[in-house]
Amino acid sequence: MEQISDLLITQLYFSDGLIAYLLVFILAAIPLVEILVVIPIAIAVGLDPFLVAISAFVGNLVPVYLIIIGYINIKKLEHKLKSKISCQNISTSKRRQTSLHIWNKYGIPGISIISPIITGTHLATIMALVFGAKISSLVIWMCISLLAWTVLLTVLSYYGVQFIL
Repeated sequence: MEQISDLLITQLYFSDGLIAYLLVFILAAIPLVEILVVIPIAIAVGLDPFLVAISAFVGNLVPVYLIIIGYINIKKLEHKLKSKISCQNISTSKRRQTSLHIWNKYGIPGISIISPIITGTHLATIMALVFGAKISSLVIWMCISLLAWTVLLTVLSYYGVQFIL
């Protein structure tokens, strides 16, 4: 996965037009790259900050929706098969206990807002769903978080590049 993202980032340097913004979309959707990496790089190579922000936001949000849709379908299948699998049966590891502590303390807003810098939005979405988050609240908070981070990173990257030049 890392080799693919490195290749796509390299391609971003040599691309322009629609292809460049499509690469921003794809890179933003990759779990380890996401918006924290792709926005500053895309703006540094000279792409339009507004179009970078839109491409990155949508690129990072699409996998969140796909994860939620997949989770809903798994839950339907689980219910249909009357499976005995539950969140409590999965693990009682130290990491899981820490995650549950964070979840219980900060809930959906906390995990959504901090996720881009701590776990990534994809993992945070999965964690929130496993911990029993209400899907509508999760979607709203993930959208708010991604929008806020996208705007912040775009502005900081744009003015950072302008300052350096």
